Amino acid sequence: MVSADTSFDGIAGAFESEIYGSSKGYIRLRVLWEDMLGAIPGLTAGGLDVLDAGGGAGHLAIRLAGLGHRVVLCDASREMLDRAQAAARAQGVAGAMTIVQAPIQDLRGLLDRRFDLVVCHAVLEWLADPGAAIPELAALLRPAGTLSLMFYNRNASVLKRALTGAIAEALHSYRDGFAPRGWGAGATPLAEESVRGWLEACGLIVQSKAGIRIFHDHVPAAARQPERLDELLALELALRGAEPFASLGQHIHLVCTPRPVRTVAG
Repeated sequence: MVSADTSFDGIAGAFESEIYGSSKGYIRLRVLWEDMLGAIPGLTAGGLDVLDAGGGAGHLAIRLAGLGHRVVLCDASREMLDRAQAAARAQGVAGAMTIVQAPIQDLRGLLDRRFDLVVCHAVLEWLADPGAAIPELAALLRPAGTLSLMFYNRNASVLKRALTGAIAEALHSYRDGFAPRGWGAGATPLAEESVRGWLEACGLIVQSKAGIRIFHDHVPAAARQPERLDELLALELALRGAEPFASLGQHIHLVCTPRPVRTVAG
């Protein structure tokens, strides 16, 4: 586990280009968005109070604001938030977004409110103590709210390394977690059972699960070319919730709601 949370100040532009300017970013965003639309009640109707915790350059926040939701976008990186503000202005949704520079650990003290929807995507794996973030997110939910949580999946880390011949690294990733090279230098893949345990301890119930980017990283390069991306996307969308495929996605997307409070009749 890394000793400190990862900051993207100084590398935001390169990171954005690598992730969202590529076929993997296209597949990730499209599959995640379709899964959110299908799994989160009221998302298409607008009018929700939404917190995008660790939302970076605002790709999801801007989409949510475009649907008519009131969005608070937070991130620890000023550089990422500057990019989000510029993009929001360019797309005419800046008035529906509030920008807060803060890590997840500080949000409860800064935001004197709760939300209908809390979004936290591809953030836990960059934190020194990912389990500690879940109570913070849960505390920001309204009683009938929804948490949309996506995290880097340990199973995908193991499979990818094995398929490239890095057998010892694959075993290390499975046993101990493993910080891969490249953009994952500060990321720790997480076991789904660990994340589910943290959610359960906070009184959150998983309502749906999807694998995000299951096949993209394993198909030949020719299948990732622009002329074939729609074909690949159709496969990713069709099998995102089907096991064993869902458990092999690069990321796992869990949609959760608070456990109903039981009342005792007097």
